[in-house]
Amino acid sequence: MGYTITWDELEKICRKLNMERQGKTSVWKGTGSDGKMRTCIIHAKHKGNIGPGLLSKIAKEQLLFDSVEDLHNFHKSL
Repeated sequence: MGYTITWDELEKICRKLNMERQGKTSVWKGTGSDGKMRTCIIHAKHKGNIGPGLLSKIAKEQLLFDSVEDLHNFHKSL
């Protein structure tokens, strides 16, 4: 199933994971309540949805979710 998340929604997810923007860069870092250190790059100037390939990479490699579906469910629970 195809899930869509916008860059603005991704920023809200990062905030919920106790991540903070690093200065004026597009890098967000923080340690979640599960004790895992996360680093994510958010292109805040882009509007609209994140492409499915990039969303998968962000969900699994940067935010350490098991799948895009887990990321989507976390977002819906906010």
